[in-house]
Amino acid sequence: MTHNLNYKAKQAARYIQSQLNEAGLHPKIFLVLGSGFRDASEQFDIKIRMPFAKIPGYGLPTVEGHGSELIAAQVETRSGIKDLLVATGRRHLYEGVSALEVCLPIFTAHELGIGNIILTNAAGGISEDKKLGSVVAISDHLNLTGHNVAATSVPPVFVGMDDAYCKPWRESVCQTVGITSGVYAGMLGPTFETSAEANMLKILGADIAGMSTVQEVIAARMNGQNVFACSFVTNKAGEPSAHGDVLSAVKASMLTIHATLLAAIEHAHID
Repeated sequence: MTHNLNYKAKQAARYIQSQLNEAGLHPKIFLVLGSGFRDASEQFDIKIRMPFAKIPGYGLPTVEGHGSELIAAQVETRSGIKDLLVATGRRHLYEGVSALEVCLPIFTAHELGIGNIILTNAAGGISEDKKLGSVVAISDHLNLTGHNVAATSVPPVFVGMDDAYCKPWRESVCQTVGITSGVYAGMLGPTFETSAEANMLKILGADIAGMSTVQEVIAARMNGQNVFACSFVTNKAGEPSAHGDVLSAVKASMLTIHATLLAAIEHAHID
């Protein structure tokens, strides 16, 4: 991480920690809500709302369906009440920001001592078994964005990406909720895939494709954080689609999304 981004992460963490201290919260999980997932936060017992605009260094998402606040909340699971920090939106490379800026929330979570990252996104289905309306746990990814946050750090960081998506965590969630897993192709966006691109991704071994998450996972591995990530399949890659369709599809399957997030929170490893 550059000196400037390291400074921003520390400044943001200092502000957030002061808010957490006042509420007596100690989150060990950081959840990022992707396109259309913002309403999922309403299932939580929200204790603090922090607008991104008030957090030093945080930028505002410009994409419809992404929220603009950080939430500190509690969730009741079968294993007890857990504190967590929730970003109701994220920034993307296609918004004209750098990979380091996209990953600032992940580095900030690390500064806060948070070791478990849950990432969500909307994705296009490529494999025939990844049906519209289904939730897919990500088992691996193809970084086809043309960017790598580890390469923009000074000095560059060599990061092992084996088991980047924590297998025990993923398998526990899949078993609990009854969802499948698959390989995520990370694309730059904001264009949806052409038919030829969808065919190419299928040949490369991708099951789903989207425009986020990959840089955040690399950043998490740079920090030694555990990752669980899942995609909601909103459209078939290579076929006509619109961002509004994505948001509508997510809303229609919110019960499945809620169950997946609850299982991910419950099975996170917390010392």
